[in-house]
Amino acid sequence: MAAVYSLAATYFLSALCGSMTGLTVALYFASLDSGELFVSAIMVAGMTAQVFVAPLLAPLFDRYSAYRISFVTLCIEIVVLSLMAALPTPLVLIAGGLVNTCLAGLSGPAFFTIIDAQAPEGAQAKVFSLLDTGRFAGRFLGPVMGGLLLDLANIRVALLFEVVASVICLLVLALVYRSADRGALVERSAPPTSMTFLQKVIEAPKMLLTTPSSRQALTSIWAAIIFTSIFGVAQVFFATQTLELSGAMYAILSQAFIVGRIVGARLGGRLNADNALRCLVGGGVVLGLSVGLPGVFPSVVLAMACFFVGGVANSVQVAALRLVVIGAVPEQIKPKALSAMGAINNSAMLIGYVIGAPVVGLTGPATAFIISGFGTVVLTLGPALVRAARRRT
Repeated sequence: MAAVYSLAATYFLSALCGSMTGLTVALYFASLDSGELFVSAIMVAGMTAQVFVAPLLAPLFDRYSAYRISFVTLCIEIVVLSLMAALPTPLVLIAGGLVNTCLAGLSGPAFFTIIDAQAPEGAQAKVFSLLDTGRFAGRFLGPVMGGLLLDLANIRVALLFEVVASVICLLVLALVYRSADRGALVERSAPPTSMTFLQKVIEAPKMLLTTPSSRQALTSIWAAIIFTSIFGVAQVFFATQTLELSGAMYAILSQAFIVGRIVGARLGGRLNADNALRCLVGGGVVLGLSVGLPGVFPSVVLAMACFFVGGVANSVQVAALRLVVIGAVPEQIKPKALSAMGAINNSAMLIGYVIGAPVVGLTGPATAFIISGFGTVVLTLGPALVRAARRRT
């Protein structure tokens, strides 16, 4: 388990520095003329890359091992971050962020594949839980450190911190590589020549949507994510307009969701193949209720408690979905399946972000919370109830 803990620690460091850099870039853009356009541009560019570009890179897993892909993506990240630090203009920062987002579509699945290969027998959920805990803990601490760093230094220093973190991750990965299972080091043989590029791209999504367990999981969550994402758009308006909170209090309120995700990541270690689908549906129902209740009864205390519970439920959902996806495909398809899972989820989030603004504008933040929560519950529970009814007939 030493390799697993080392990888989890590097994942924490990567998430910490990544979220720290993300905040400093956003604050830097906010200080410029028309800063809101730059902030919007980098968010839309990042989400678009996750949905449309990352899946096109997935066929690389057919030819190269997860280790090779991780090494190369980290090296490219170091070069790109160094260029961003040397020339932090809006164009360079947006372009660099876009490249790194595309790389994350490879490095994330590769990292989970590597740690899956390092997991002891029957401990898959536990090691995934460690990675999720490190990621969410890094995202919790990163914004605080990013804000302090920008006050004390500048954006170049924040970017250089992430360069150092990437170098450390590269060194740890090299050490793990030396003691890895030899099967995980073997490069993929060339894919069958009968497969076209498009067939390689859609191989994993097609397999996920034709395998009953993964199809049930994805259909239970995709439409619900659209409504859940409205909550992300409405959150800042709910805090500042409905609850009339200051910026500092909003930051504290929003962190309650992140703390919940950290706790939920630890609970995710208790999941297994038998209960993953049930926990996925149950987590969606709890998340929807946690989002909708503050809209019905606006209160700072209730909102903070619900955000925490919602964070726990959301994290359990992520862990459950990953277990279902991993268990639904052959070993050689796992990295592509994880990449496909991310693209499918991100496509729903993108739709939610697009419709979130008009929903908040037309109904107000409190009503948007109710719509988000109600839609999440109905679209999570509905498919499960339909399947149960069909099984009885």
